[in-house]
Amino acid sequence: MQEKNVIEQIAKKSGKTGDEIKALVENKKKKFSGLLTDSGASFMVAKDLGIEVGMDSVKRINIAALKNGMQNVDLLVRVMQIFSPKEFEKNGKRGMLCNLIVADSTGETRLTVWNDDVEKIAKQEVKRGSVILAHNCYAKEFNGRVQTSIAYKGSFEVEPDTMFTDLPEAKSKNVKAGELKKGMNDVNIEARVIRIFKVTEFDKNGKKGKVMNFLIGDKTGTAKATAWNDLVEEAQKLVEGEAVSIEGAYTKQGLKDVELHLGWQARIEKIEGKELPTAKEMRKKTALVKKIIDLKQGDSDVLLEGKIVAVNRGALFYNVCPKCGGKVQKLDEGIVCDKCGEVKEPDIRPVISVRVDDDSAQIDVVAYGKEAEKIIGLGNEELKKQRSERGSESMIEELQELGGTKITVIGRVKHNNYSEQTEFVAGVVELE
Repeated sequence: MQEKNVIEQIAKKSGKTGDEIKALVENKKKKFSGLLTDSGASFMVAKDLGIEVGMDSVKRINIAALKNGMQNVDLLVRVMQIFSPKEFEKNGKRGMLCNLIVADSTGETRLTVWNDDVEKIAKQEVKRGSVILAHNCYAKEFNGRVQTSIAYKGSFEVEPDTMFTDLPEAKSKNVKAGELKKGMNDVNIEARVIRIFKVTEFDKNGKKGKVMNFLIGDKTGTAKATAWNDLVEEAQKLVEGEAVSIEGAYTKQGLKDVELHLGWQARIEKIEGKELPTAKEMRKKTALVKKIIDLKQGDSDVLLEGKIVAVNRGALFYNVCPKCGGKVQKLDEGIVCDKCGEVKEPDIRPVISVRVDDDSAQIDVVAYGKEAEKIIGLGNEELKKQRSERGSESMIEELQELGGTKITVIGRVKHNNYSEQTEFVAGVVELE
């Protein structure tokens, strides 16, 4: 739509003359030091007068020309970084937001998208390097820098990258696990999840927070990663063995090695990762090989190789909370989880204990979950069904056939307070 047509449209709908509208447009441009385009100024005048005009009347503006208070502007930009989405609550209503760092040939700014547009980012596979055309944005100054947001009735489209050669490249250099050094910022790494640890809640200066550790690795080595607060929810979706891309992290010196930390600026994304070694390969590579006779209390990431000589008596599974996975108790008032409260229908977690001999000594190896399933040879539902039909004793008698089977286990040494015996808790199990 041409500028003349926009002014005529505003004049007709407002009852003002064309000259009066032109004067308002010029005043608006002066207010923004001449950095606002004619069409952008016209659109703002229309908004001030409560008049709707077509979106095609808005022309894109360069990032360097953005000023605090600007509204109804279009931005054609390249995505330089995407932060993890965040939930928020305002006036009793829940919503979602996602921050992006975007750039054009004149500079960069933070762009915030809201609610449905957050889902659109995932559906349209917007990533670092994508070109987007954001409609109906407004600018607001924060900490001395102008930031932008897509307005309530705004939108964005993903544009073909090859059409806009004037936009800067999204340069991103991935760091290898073996290259991590303390004090690094904006770290991007592609790695495989080797091991996941439980979430820990803490209270610092009256504020509650959450932290979760997980181990990642690639061909060059492994590293401990720590997710904080908002990123914990994303980290909880991780599965051991899958490949991930981590963006916007930073490093700190840990007790032993350099650690990767994921704050509010970081992002976790699942990838194919065909070039990465498997989690088992990396755990084997980093584990300390020991004989049973040499095990000490507190040993972890130890690799044992031996033969199963017996399957110990036990229940083969125990009931857990379907929400948090923690143990539940059967009380007079029902089944209760210490964390989640009353549980209507508990889930199960397989468990098995086998006696292992490696010619130096013997030790009980205890496996849970997926690793227990490998030894038992049954999944959760089938295990529950067979135990109900046959009973644990009958099943364990049958499992005695595992005697003589070679087993490789990576895990840790633990003192069992119930049996007063030292046992080995398996993290990875392989049967031959």
